[in-house]
Amino acid sequence: MKSKSEIQRTLKENKGTDFVLPMTWDIMFEQMFISSEAMPLLECIISIFGNVDIKDVKGKVRLLSNELKQTSAKDTRSKSDIIADYFKDEKNIDKYIVEMNSSRKMPWRNVFYAYKVAGGGISINDDKYVKAYDTILIDFNTFADNENDLVEMVTMRYKTGKIFDDSTKIFEVNMAKAKDMSYNYANKQEEQVAIISRMFMTTSSLELDKESDKLMSKKDTEKLVNRAKELSSDDGYIRLFDEEENYKELIRNTELAEAHEKGKLEGKLEGSKETKTEMAKKLKEAGVKNSIIVEASGLSMEEIENLK
Repeated sequence: MKSKSEIQRTLKENKGTDFVLPMTWDIMFEQMFISSEAMPLLECIISIFGNVDIKDVKGKVRLLSNELKQTSAKDTRSKSDIIADYFKDEKNIDKYIVEMNSSRKMPWRNVFYAYKVAGGGISINDDKYVKAYDTILIDFNTFADNENDLVEMVTMRYKTGKIFDDSTKIFEVNMAKAKDMSYNYANKQEEQVAIISRMFMTTSSLELDKESDKLMSKKDTEKLVNRAKELSSDDGYIRLFDEEENYKELIRNTELAEAHEKGKLEGKLEGSKETKTEMAKKLKEAGVKNSIIVEASGLSMEEIENLK
């Protein structure tokens, strides 16, 4: 993963040439996948994690709204990064949730989201409960976890290890392992997941092209890279990306200051609030959804809606 200084240097030196915004950035991730150019990549992800031949996935994936259904007035509003249907055949559908996570708390939240989606797949037929679909959650985690392998799969199990229910599967991807030259891939699936992880992490269009070409056709690769270049040449996105990196750095500095200089905490937090508000305003002006701004800035939905 690139440090803040490395990212800033890349922005300065390569803007308009080899540079692309990394898909580990939430806004870039969403903007890529709401476009048709990224559908072949989503199909690859489903093929790999579903252990299905790519030929049997092509043309059978439909992107869904990422706003999760609220079942009651007290139900918390929630949103996933990507939710898609994979039509296995005329009778069977799998639901895929793909998330990009920057903190250790987010996968825990996503498990709740996955079971929220899975709960909608239970219906009653002939006085019996019937499972309408399987749910597969894929967490791409940008935070390093030295103890875990590149890919870990979780299902509901008894403490003896026997599977209780495998209709909901959770895959945790430790993306740092994809760039660890000493890591030995367990199988072909891990090799392919590593390729996708490097595609998500790269800030080089040449590297994106190189890695994508290992999984996708030349035509699909060209479309994906061109889309990434298009978004990355937009000054508005570059400014937001740079400001968000500065914002994260400010938060880290504030946390350090809190531990060492408690007497100065109030002033630092006030500065942090101002930075959040300014970033939120720019995101809103760029047309980013309020729900994304809430997650990126830490401000409340009411504060975002009242911004002018």
